Amino acid sequence: MTKSLLTVAALSLPLVLAPGAAAQTVEAWVSGLSKPVDFAPDPSSEERFYVVEQGGKIRIIEDDALLDDAFFSIDTSDFSTQNWEQGLLGLAFDPGFEDNGFFYVNYTAKDGSTRVSRFFAADEHSADMDSEEILIEIKQPYGNHNGGCIRFGPDGMLYIGMGDGGAANDPHNAGQRLDTLLGKILRLDVTGEPDDGKKYAIPGDNPFTEDTAARDEIWAYGLRNPWRLEFDSDANLWIADVGQNRFEEVHVQRGASKGGENYGWKVMEGDGRFKPGRAKFQDPPKLDAEVHRKRGLEAPVFVYRHHPLASITGGYVYEGKTIPKLLGRYIVADFMSGRVWTFKLGENWRADDVVEITESFKAGFGPSGSAQAISSFGRDNDGELYVLDMRGGRVLKIVE
Repeated sequence: MTKSLLTVAALSLPLVLAPGAAAQTVEAWVSGLSKPVDFAPDPSSEERFYVVEQGGKIRIIEDDALLDDAFFSIDTSDFSTQNWEQGLLGLAFDPGFEDNGFFYVNYTAKDGSTRVSRFFAADEHSADMDSEEILIEIKQPYGNHNGGCIRFGPDGMLYIGMGDGGAANDPHNAGQRLDTLLGKILRLDVTGEPDDGKKYAIPGDNPFTEDTAARDEIWAYGLRNPWRLEFDSDANLWIADVGQNRFEEVHVQRGASKGGENYGWKVMEGDGRFKPGRAKFQDPPKLDAEVHRKRGLEAPVFVYRHHPLASITGGYVYEGKTIPKLLGRYIVADFMSGRVWTFKLGENWRADDVVEITESFKAGFGPSGSAQAISSFGRDNDGELYVLDMRGGRVLKIVE
């Protein structure tokens, strides 16, 4: 796909195409991985990291080296990678991991269902594979749009990003329905006393617990395929949502939110009403944030138009110490085209000072730079950021 087929619009804000103004790039760190898709630091160590491989393993990086033996190898008898969006997709360590040894994974079962399970770490180098406790299993009507991201919030709750079930055009209208867990952000209490018939508790302040027609697990809805969600230090939740044929988008749920936001799919795509097709001249008119609010929808903070092969990869707000120019800026990439941007939030909670840093990233990627496929970002315990290179099987570190 040629770069000329993409244009970027942060709503009505101008795009700054000035890679020289922000010299962030990447440097190779660890190689030898197979389809890395998620990354987590050991909560108890500054020198140990865990990388999720889509094919079913979690590998260990220790003292800047990839260890030969995997920390986790899934039982392939009830596991599927049949569709290219299926597999082992997410990892989260329990807030009490140093005391209880629990960690959580999101993977695709043999029948295509999304499964989130808890495991016990026998030690820092090996998981007890017989300890699996399936917490929730969600049927998927199609093989794509699995979401896959799981993260603990500052409140200690487990947040799960769920796609709309797949196919195209959300045929079951899952994004807008509250009687299904598809097309949602779920919020579960996995450390408290489980509710009757469940392996988890429903937080009492979830937004739809009084609605008998809605699923109690739902925290937010109207999503197509959230490919990475992350919290910043202000408890804001950043959600990158993969679009249909026209727009990719980023939403930010404010840290003070009580949940219940509707992010629009499939009423909206990007900052305009959803319309099937891909022709740019047929794009629906953009709607401003006030119009979104009147319709009960949350406007995205960042939108870019795409060729049909585009797919957004959400990142992090940089809160480390080694790259002052990146401080407080969100970084996001496009998986298919290799494009990378950073921006900060303006006072109106819209993307401001948008800077494209694609070319400087390509230089750091080396010979494979023209085909970089950023499947995920990672963050260490000091707030420094990393990039997962799916095609190259590498982890690279973002540097000045």
